[in-house]
Amino acid sequence: MWILFHFIFLYFCQPSSIMHLFASVLFMALIPINTRKINTRDAVPTAALIGMYIGFYLTQELYHWAYLPWWVTTICGFRKQKIYIWAGGVILGCLFFLLTWRQRIGHCIMNVCRMLKLNEQSMASLAIAHLFMGVLFTMVGEFDMDNMYIDVLASISAVSCACWPDHMSWFSIGMVFTHPFAGALCLIHLCSPYWYHYYKNNHYRKVKYTFYFVYPVLILLGLFFREEIELAKSYIS
Repeated sequence: MWILFHFIFLYFCQPSSIMHLFASVLFMALIPINTRKINTRDAVPTAALIGMYIGFYLTQELYHWAYLPWWVTTICGFRKQKIYIWAGGVILGCLFFLLTWRQRIGHCIMNVCRMLKLNEQSMASLAIAHLFMGVLFTMVGEFDMDNMYIDVLASISAVSCACWPDHMSWFSIGMVFTHPFAGALCLIHLCSPYWYHYYKNNHYRKVKYTFYFVYPVLILLGLFFREEIELAKSYIS
């Protein structure tokens, strides 16, 4: 469950992108002693891990992961959850109304990628993922050499995530306590306390012939057209 503490550390200490390069070197050093070899099954969790970091860097907040039960229930289309999906969509629409488009996109990316981050990865795939993020984020961001010890600690924390079991449900619950605003998101968990069991028992797959995944798409389209109409009115006036 170290991944929860890892992102909390990133949120409060704000290490630079160099931490990913340090983490990549550490993962490379662990490749010879890792029994799991890199293969095609690493592709999805590797992309999901990168997406989790990208979404977090876009939002700069952790409480968005507290909305994970709704995203899993909606995208997978669990049966007998229509009221929950509809009510959660209303709350999400109100939340998105207060956010910028950068934060909205980050919210979607970090939750979808967290949902897809299921399987354990080889050390080689983790090294590649952090190397990619280190190069990418260093090109678009800045880093402070004076606080390099924070980057080193963050890289060690990233490596520790591979050594501890990951439980998606507890991860999401933990994020409720990272921001006062997220207290209301406890309702998302209380109204569907067994969402992870549904997800696991359904073999982490989408239910056939369900189209609840269009709810977040409609919310984003509704906000987009509303803002475009308001913008057009401001030009006319």
